[in-house]
Amino acid sequence: MSLINSIVVSGGTHGNERTGVRLVEKWMDHPECYSACCPSAEVSLVLANPEAMRLNRRYRDFDLNRSFSQTCLDASFEPQQYEFRRARELNRIYGPKGANTKTDLLLDVHNTGSNMGLCLILSARDPFTMKASAVLTQEFDDAWIYYQPEERSASPYFGTVAKADVCIEIGPQQHGTLDARLFERTEKLVKRYLELADEWNRGELQKRAPIQVEVYTQLRDLGYPKAWAGAPIEAMIHPDLLGADYRELKKGDKLFRTFDGKDILYEGEADGRESVWPIFINEPAYYEKDIAMSLTIKTVEKW
Repeated sequence: MSLINSIVVSGGTHGNERTGVRLVEKWMDHPECYSACCPSAEVSLVLANPEAMRLNRRYRDFDLNRSFSQTCLDASFEPQQYEFRRARELNRIYGPKGANTKTDLLLDVHNTGSNMGLCLILSARDPFTMKASAVLTQEFDDAWIYYQPEERSASPYFGTVAKADVCIEIGPQQHGTLDARLFERTEKLVKRYLELADEWNRGELQKRAPIQVEVYTQLRDLGYPKAWAGAPIEAMIHPDLLGADYRELKKGDKLFRTFDGKDILYEGEADGRESVWPIFINEPAYYEKDIAMSLTIKTVEKW
């Protein structure tokens, strides 16, 4: 990325993830909270899913953050679902998705019920988001980098409307609630991204020495044990694994526990890999998606 001219800070992509909602509402009411952070760029604020916010639900008809693939945005029919219509509206305002987008950087603030700390989700190896996120792992002891490679046109996530994006997942926090400590840390984190964007535009961030970081790269999502697709789940996350996001899971470790008390062990991967690092463990919103956790590969890199 060359200069960052336009930045969008989004909250409420999921209506019951209240940290982003209240942060954007606060900044809308008090622009002095952020206006000095990045004077070299235009910073816009958006409440992405006001209908879901009103209902205090993740979404009204369909997950908005699964509605931004090029196929969904370009469909010739007029969709009935509110979120599909809203995705098209957001794409018109902040896109259009692709090379001609009006938005250089999108920071989308979310909450998770999992023990994820300040999780910085990158969808591409963009020079700015990599460098800024590396800096923030030094400044915040509970910041983690999760790399989820996405082919941008096919990606369903709001952030991919922009040239570059960071999805900021904060947890653990129950959906529909607020946590003062997490709110304050999130606000500080988002401000630092804006300040680092200004540093980038001045050509200073690029001059910083490489930073050694731990990167957790998406391998696959793991579902719950079931007799068949659509059947009730037959086991829960094992107690030893609850809250253990980013901790190594080895072949033979306890993974699930059935309702009659039997343990199910991790058997390793089909490619022979015997260790993974789970995240989004027991995320409440993922039960409907049949995702018990996401399995990642941990690497140490210099960014």
